[in-house]
Amino acid sequence: MIRARKSISLTTLAVCIGLTSLVTAQTSHSPSRIRESINNSRRFIVSGNIRPEATAENDRGVVSDSMELPHLQLVLQRSPEQQKAFDQLLADQANPQSANFHHWLTAAEVGEQFGPSVEDLGRITDWLTAEGFNVVSVDPAGTVIEFSGTAGAVRNTFRTTIHHMMVNGQVHFGNYSDPELPSALAGIVAGVASLHNFMPHAQSMLKRTSGLPAATQGNGGNGLNYLSAADVAAVYNFNPLYKSGISGKGQTIVVIEDTDLFSQTDWVTFRKAFGLARAYPSGTLTQVHPTGPSTCGAPGVNGDDGEAAIDVEWASAAAPNAAIVNAACANTTQFGGFIALLNIFSGPASGIPQVVSISYGEAEASDGATENLFINNLYALGAAEGVSIFVSSGDEGAASADANRVRATHGIGISGFASTPNNVAVGGTDTSVFFSGTTDQYFSTTNGPNFQTALSYFPEVPWNDSCAGTLVTQFLGFATPYGPNGTCNQTNNNFETTASGSGGPSGCATGTASTRSVVSGTCAGYPKPSWQAGVFGNPADGVRDIPDVSLFASNGFLGVYYDVCWSDTTRGGSVCGSDPSLWAGFGGTSVSSPIWAGIQALVNQRTGERQGNPNPVLYTIGNSQYGTTGAPTCNSTLGNAVGPSCVFYDVTLGDMDVPCSGAFNCFLGGGAIGVLSVSNSVYQPAYPATAGWDFATGLGTTNATNLVMASVWPTAPKD
Repeated sequence: MIRARKSISLTTLAVCIGLTSLVTAQTSHSPSRIRESINNSRRFIVSGNIRPEATAENDRGVVSDSMELPHLQLVLQRSPEQQKAFDQLLADQANPQSANFHHWLTAAEVGEQFGPSVEDLGRITDWLTAEGFNVVSVDPAGTVIEFSGTAGAVRNTFRTTIHHMMVNGQVHFGNYSDPELPSALAGIVAGVASLHNFMPHAQSMLKRTSGLPAATQGNGGNGLNYLSAADVAAVYNFNPLYKSGISGKGQTIVVIEDTDLFSQTDWVTFRKAFGLARAYPSGTLTQVHPTGPSTCGAPGVNGDDGEAAIDVEWASAAAPNAAIVNAACANTTQFGGFIALLNIFSGPASGIPQVVSISYGEAEASDGATENLFINNLYALGAAEGVSIFVSSGDEGAASADANRVRATHGIGISGFASTPNNVAVGGTDTSVFFSGTTDQYFSTTNGPNFQTALSYFPEVPWNDSCAGTLVTQFLGFATPYGPNGTCNQTNNNFETTASGSGGPSGCATGTASTRSVVSGTCAGYPKPSWQAGVFGNPADGVRDIPDVSLFASNGFLGVYYDVCWSDTTRGGSVCGSDPSLWAGFGGTSVSSPIWAGIQALVNQRTGERQGNPNPVLYTIGNSQYGTTGAPTCNSTLGNAVGPSCVFYDVTLGDMDVPCSGAFNCFLGGGAIGVLSVSNSVYQPAYPATAGWDFATGLGTTNATNLVMASVWPTAPKD
């Protein structure tokens, strides 16, 4: 189907470039929602927008009033009626029976149909100008106004002070009280996306060198096996697609970053070493700093460039003939990747990619309600434009506020980057061949063509590096992971970490946490999407649950990791020579997400059609496979004996539980260190793998050929 679009008028472009005096020229049919003058004496508090780091201990004093705060973002919200209509449009775009099925819109069209009125935009921008701010732009969808000003103007206008902070040896700034807004703006202005410079974390993990002792010597040295592109193709059955010409040609995958690549040559080296460059010469790599309504500064190379290397290389490994785009902007008070994504989505139809991958995250309760709304609006805009968005679920079990820590202290919570109903959340698995003693059955002892050692699909378990996992506990000979005699309370415990694939229920997408970064107070999750409800294994909890799908994501804990050419040796990379075993190694859902994005690119090529949010189709397939009792022939424990028609491999063994301490979702069982649990008083681990859908792996991992060739994917009509 060819997408029907309207031309973008000059008046709409005036709004895009942010000329306040021209806002009134925008075409819009929305009624005005500001019913009274904007009076600063009558105000309301925008609750839940203080970072957890804003403590007395970290405080280093109030910043100077003259401190410039450029690129601030005022987040606008739709009326309940508009939001209901927009949500219905998104549902109709995925409904083959609707006249709006796959009728994709541009950002300008979304703004015209569901955005604020011209009069309201004028009043808001005039108010900001009167308060001493410089209004830079209004995005065409009518959800974000970029403005800049001083800390003094922020204090006078939003009634909050900005403080210097020192956190873990790094200098930051942020607000120490919730901002306030004039009451006249209630219901149309949600708040400022952020008044701080804390950024999300990349969802990647460097290769472990001290995991459980591997059973055999692998191709990665030290008893480890690395996965090459050929290995992943063999494990998840990509090769029949490639042989039939489905390799991503004509598709664009944008990976969202806040850093430039250290070296684009690394991508070339990766593809050459693993045989992709010769076999799939149409694959390309481009690095861009997208321009648009938000100011995009060139970020340069920073500590996240290893993440960018992972994303561009493994997206290309899955869809080797696709065009890979590293889209990055510098961080401001907003994550630079989101600035890049907003600019891309705000542009013309010709520049909208088919697929996006995001490998960063932050807990819903840490993001705050305003930032969560910004993220959901952004992803929803992409979905309305026909973009498939894949997001890493996280690398910290069900404790997204405790990434990169030895224990969870904030209870159960998930990433606000992955929890919206408008993206596919991608979880992580590990291979269980170490536990079963079947390494030789699934891995060759010598390298084959393109450094392939994986022989077939292998049995999988949730990725979990921690002492809280039941499989590790059993292997080490303990009865329980908790309690004084449990795995996590041993003096020689080397596995006290939250590193594991993430999942759980949405809990704080809206509302205000009474305890910072903890699902508490008036916190509420996103409502459960209709396509997720009723799938075998998914709980009737009324909220959006993640992940949706998974793939291998281990960093070598059980002997296997991903190989990555990342030559930034000053930040942990390695020289990319002719021996890939000496390259950098990684795990994390940062790798599984771009691979899933590559799978979607193959779907789009096969169908000749962009698919928008693919979750309705993925869950339709999952529901068909699992039915009301599950699918025993698709149980991952069968390994290479799994049924040939399975689309999803059902991961049923193991869990993603992590160690914890404190009062939130922590079952101690009499020990000093507990394990994350739904209950504090009873051991209910968060969370085990089960038959069908589960919090540990979602619908499971996939047979790529069976998924791509599934008949339920809508196809473009033949000419």
